[in-house]
Amino acid sequence: MNRVRTVGLVVLGLVVGLVGFAAVPGPKKAPTLSDAWKAVEEAISQGLPKTAIERLEPIIQLALKEKKYPEAIRAICTKIALEANIQGNKPEEKIIRLQKELANAPKPMKDVMEAILAHWYWHFFQQNRWRFMERTATAQPPGDDILTWDLPRIFAEIDKHFTNALVQQEILRKTPVSEYDALLTKGNVPDAYRPTMFDFIAYEALEFYTSGEQAAAKPEDAFELLADSPIFDPADKFMDWKFQTTDADSPVVKAIMLYQALLKFHKDDKDPAAFLDTDLWRLHFGYNKAVGENKNERYKAALKHYVDRYGDHEISARARFYWAQVLREEGDLVEARKIALQGAQAFPQSFGGRMCHNLVQEIEAKSLHIATERVWNQPWPTIQVRYRNLDKVYFRVVSLNWEDLIRQSKNRPEYFEDNERRALVAQKPVWEWSVNLPPTPDYQERVEEVPVNPDLKSGFYVLLASDDPKFPVPPEDPAPHRFGHVIYATDFWVSRLALVERIRGGEDKVEGFVLDAQSGEPIEGAEVQLWFRPEWNQPWQPGQTAKTDANGLFSVQGNHQKPHLLLVRYKDQQLASAHEFWISRGREHYDPYTRTVFFTDRSLYRP
Repeated sequence: MNRVRTVGLVVLGLVVGLVGFAAVPGPKKAPTLSDAWKAVEEAISQGLPKTAIERLEPIIQLALKEKKYPEAIRAICTKIALEANIQGNKPEEKIIRLQKELANAPKPMKDVMEAILAHWYWHFFQQNRWRFMERTATAQPPGDDILTWDLPRIFAEIDKHFTNALVQQEILRKTPVSEYDALLTKGNVPDAYRPTMFDFIAYEALEFYTSGEQAAAKPEDAFELLADSPIFDPADKFMDWKFQTTDADSPVVKAIMLYQALLKFHKDDKDPAAFLDTDLWRLHFGYNKAVGENKNERYKAALKHYVDRYGDHEISARARFYWAQVLREEGDLVEARKIALQGAQAFPQSFGGRMCHNLVQEIEAKSLHIATERVWNQPWPTIQVRYRNLDKVYFRVVSLNWEDLIRQSKNRPEYFEDNERRALVAQKPVWEWSVNLPPTPDYQERVEEVPVNPDLKSGFYVLLASDDPKFPVPPEDPAPHRFGHVIYATDFWVSRLALVERIRGGEDKVEGFVLDAQSGEPIEGAEVQLWFRPEWNQPWQPGQTAKTDANGLFSVQGNHQKPHLLLVRYKDQQLASAHEFWISRGREHYDPYTRTVFFTDRSLYRP
């Protein structure tokens, strides 16, 4: 995502502690602001906040004297942040101190300081959101203590300071954003997107008004942005939009008015970047906030008009991305890919072009998921193949010894670690085949049922599936399914046994039945062994064993508060339980109680 200029971390009240280097003294020369800042940074890096505060005082005085207001603001905010950190890093302390500094600040500094103060209030809310959400508005207006404010009060305060920051719009419009290089952190897009301090502060305010944070404090007559309104009209009609509302404090209304002001300010610019960027953000805001059945259609039409008119500018690639996103959400992946591909090809190095490229990659990405019955026997089951962007799937079946696997594993046997997956792929399969799949030209997921007719002995197996016959897995690949080719693995048993488990609360034993999976008849004389894991990060160990009686019933002693699995053996057949279970010896006791239920005389309750 493109990043424009932002307020530096120190200005936001987050002083980053640096470690351990000292400045190397050089030849003596007249001290400058740059030298003074190095001394401050040296003190901070050595963990000397009081020394840093002392060294900030001459910076503040010199910057004010020379009218280097960005330097002065930076120094004042750094000083406040350091003082607050010394006193326990309380956000409310920073706010109080900044308010005092703001009251005495020269007029040219007030706008930016108001914006910073709004940010600090907003940051305080975000750090204490849960407190404000639990409070209800009181009949008496809240006092000056920010810790006692309710939701409308904190939002009103943030709004007030952003409003104050934008009072002197004419001066801000004549102030290039580059004059505040000492205060602002540069992003990775040209300043042409936000050329003046009016742009910078307006977008800082828009971030608050469009955030959705204020949804919980809506009044009863809250302004509702309709999709049929001029929000999706061409820019000239949107700029002329005059609306009436009783909800004058609505953040949506304030956002609309700011977008109108920004567009009017930049409509005749020689460089159209700021105008086009604002116009696109306006449409995106409308999509996020507007309501109405025709919202998607109006938004898509507005983006198409935007692309048709400004298609020769790189920002149009971002418009294509938004357009393609809506199409994808609607399920039209073919058209979404087409639109995104146009943006990626038109401006491949732009942010919008890269976003379009990533979206095309996501739409074209292969996906594969297989599911099958956990126990295979006659009649043979099918394999459910859920896939996208594949036309063929390759299968392998490898044989494993369940007991050897579980003795070495810290997980359940069906969860394979990366090295185990690589070992599975490297193992010689006992059966392999491939199946042609109907193509998915619409890029949508499709499900196919693939029949199986194996010649497999009773035992434990892993079914592997891939879109490549070689099942390529790089040796150092920590996640084989993310390297271009899809590899999926699922375990299954070939067995005529069926296992039914029963655990009673408060008893330290496991009971159940072993049955013939085809006939349902009980199996007498089957051996049931309990396996348990002593600790969560240790391999499984064998436990007690038991034999089934004539009814196929077994009962085996377990281990308190340990995960367990069961393994059944009968002649040449084996089968393990599907899931781990826990045993608790705590005796559960329920006291009898009496309950009375009343039914009213309605036909619903009559016989």
